[in-house]
Amino acid sequence: MMMIDIERAGGIETGRLERCLGLAAERVGPGRYRVVGGTEPHWVDLRSRLVPRCDCGDHLWRERVCKHILAALLREGDERVIREISGLVRQLRDRVRAA
Repeated sequence: MMMIDIERAGGIETGRLERCLGLAAERVGPGRYRVVGGTEPHWVDLRSRLVPRCDCGDHLWRERVCKHILAALLREGDERVIREISGLVRQLRDRVRAA
């Protein structure tokens, strides 16, 4: 798989990252996924010339990495997404300790 330029695609936004964790990404072909778990299924293509594509309104209108793309990247084992999730877990752990 080619390396996706996540920054060019809008970066990883924390809220979308959190929401992607409740989704399931089913591989339907090389770099292509059907993502379910939200209000309706969506189709993600990670092989689109450095910038991934999704058919959801969030991605199409805002031209950003949506939760469906993040779910597909997570399923692919993308180290950048895993590292960001690690940061979320660390923040949660810090908040629990502080409470």
